[in-house]
Amino acid sequence: MKRILAAVAALSIVVTACGGSDDVVASVNGEDITRSEVNVLVPDTDDPSAVTDFSRYLTVVIQWEAISQAAAEEGIEPTDEEIDARLDELVAGQGEGATLEQYLEQVQASEEGIRLFTEQLVIQDAIQTDLADEATVTDDEVNSELAGNLLDWTVVCASHILVGSEEEAIAVQDRLAAGDDFAAVAAEVSTDVTSGESGGDLGCNSPTTFVDSFAAAVLEAEIDVVTGPVESEFGYHVVLVNQREVATPEIVRAALEADALASAVDAWFLDVIETADVAVDEAIGVWVTEPTPQVLTVN
Repeated sequence: MKRILAAVAALSIVVTACGGSDDVVASVNGEDITRSEVNVLVPDTDDPSAVTDFSRYLTVVIQWEAISQAAAEEGIEPTDEEIDARLDELVAGQGEGATLEQYLEQVQASEEGIRLFTEQLVIQDAIQTDLADEATVTDDEVNSELAGNLLDWTVVCASHILVGSEEEAIAVQDRLAAGDDFAAVAAEVSTDVTSGESGGDLGCNSPTTFVDSFAAAVLEAEIDVVTGPVESEFGYHVVLVNQREVATPEIVRAALEADALASAVDAWFLDVIETADVAVDEAIGVWVTEPTPQVLTVN
């Protein structure tokens, strides 16, 4: 899938604006982009490599401009109040008592740069709302997902004791049947030292994190009943499953709809960016859409 740098990009809108002329460096659908608009995102540095990096920041501004224009055509034009509220959410996400100044320092962004980024997030939220109806999932799709990918939707909480031979595993089972404590035996004899130190506890995981034979065993084992020996490439396991839960259809539906919505929004962004009429100053580079929309620098 193509990657774009738009609102979903990692935040790298660093530091404060550089100086420089305000010449036109690109246009999107006839709307000019000046050097100062890009410099809001460019690091304030004497590093010569920043000249090369300019194309990266110009790419971001071009993408954002294309998205903003397309959103405006659909009646989506973020207000200062909406941007302020979304920015407050970003700051609050840094922890109780966090301030805008602390947030800007942490992400190394200027306030102007972070507001541009936040505006794109507001647009993205609105586009998600508009496309929500396209992310519906049918009962058949939910049932098919559960049937075909059961391991992905199952969480198992289990412990094990790993030994080198089937005979040793049977001896462990005999001790447990006689009343020995599972955790104590695991700490004493398990060759999986890491889990052994925790009484054999493997935590709660999707069976997909285990090798096939072990995954099959924890899916079939009776809860709170010692199972084994289970052979794997690591040796022989004596297994105790404490809890096993399969996601409900409602959880699966919500996850599938979230994925479908993310794909729909991504497709909207990409279509808007790829179909925009973009021109770039030849001294800086050339605009391409393959393999991904970006400004390629001139050698």
